[in-house]
Amino acid sequence: MNSISYKILVVEDSDDLRENIVSLLELNDYQVIFAENGYDGLQIAIQQVPDLIIADRMMPVMEGTQMLQEIRNNSVTSNIPLIFLTAKSSTSDIRDGMNYGADDYLTKPFEAPELLKAVKTRLEKKSKTDEKFEKVYKNISQSIPHELRTPLVSLQGFSNIIIDEIETIDRETIKDMMIMIKNASIRLHRTIEKFILFTEAELMLKDKKNYSSLSSGLTHIDKTTFEILIADKIKSTETNHTFNINVKECQVKIWNEHFKVIFNEIIDNAIKFSYPNKPIEIYSKDDKSSYILVIKNYGRGMSEDEIKNSAPFIQHNRSYYEQQGNGLGLAITQRIADFYDVKLEIHSEKDSCLEVVLLFRKAEKLNTYTKFSEQNFLSN
Repeated sequence: MNSISYKILVVEDSDDLRENIVSLLELNDYQVIFAENGYDGLQIAIQQVPDLIIADRMMPVMEGTQMLQEIRNNSVTSNIPLIFLTAKSSTSDIRDGMNYGADDYLTKPFEAPELLKAVKTRLEKKSKTDEKFEKVYKNISQSIPHELRTPLVSLQGFSNIIIDEIETIDRETIKDMMIMIKNASIRLHRTIEKFILFTEAELMLKDKKNYSSLSSGLTHIDKTTFEILIADKIKSTETNHTFNINVKECQVKIWNEHFKVIFNEIIDNAIKFSYPNKPIEIYSKDDKSSYILVIKNYGRGMSEDEIKNSAPFIQHNRSYYEQQGNGLGLAITQRIADFYDVKLEIHSEKDSCLEVVLLFRKAEKLNTYTKFSEQNFLSN
């Protein structure tokens, strides 16, 4: 018995097989809708948005693979899991079906328990995914309005005051308001950039083939690299921290712009979690195959649960610590690190310190053409 009434769409041109599948699913308490060809199946999927689709691969009017492509290209149906049914059982055929975006593959003839197991597995996976999306959506609904509304209120509010009362406001007050407008616009721009970065990092991970050229990127890093980055950070961030840099020279396997993103996000995090006036340490360790970079700050740290549950759009104890931001920093860092096979570790002592450790893959030899320069860095 199913505690949740899942809706399943069966698309099969064989009347006997379609009726048998429909009957089997209904006997197991699933809500079932059906179609006789791929075109009708696509229309029903768009109109009724089932939880799962079971479809024959070879059908009249529109084949299963074409139907699946249309389903994946439609924002309404793109995330619906699909199980292909087919008489083709070779490894190449199965791989081909998976390449079209199928979630599972059953070869005919199949037994009822085999189909029910595949259905249960896909629905359970979908349920877990839906729960994660719901959690993210809940946090988005809390964080995005705040992060976008707050600077927008400043922009609109002060702009309206200046426009409506410019004849009666003194020059110094107008200047103060313009500074606040500028700061609000900078904050809004940074927030939007974070969302763009997160989206790009997600695409890189999901479609590595189209981003394969990035994976061959190399970055030459030394003390000057970090001095340039820190100088840029100090210019754009109000911070009273000192930065102690003690790194070795090395060339690592990551595109330099993405190295910059990772470092900036971790430094932002270090500043956010540091106690006032405490130093932030940046140092490297070395072994045969990895360049180990450590960024350490002294502050409240993060609990094991906070580290474990770090996720996009989630900020821990925001109301208590009054942090600005959207919780995307570590999520962006982790996704870019995963793309380049960079190992990321977080070590923390509560109310003492927080260490972020990055293990980069070394390049075989130094290449001066990938070395950072003050000119190319500060121009970005």
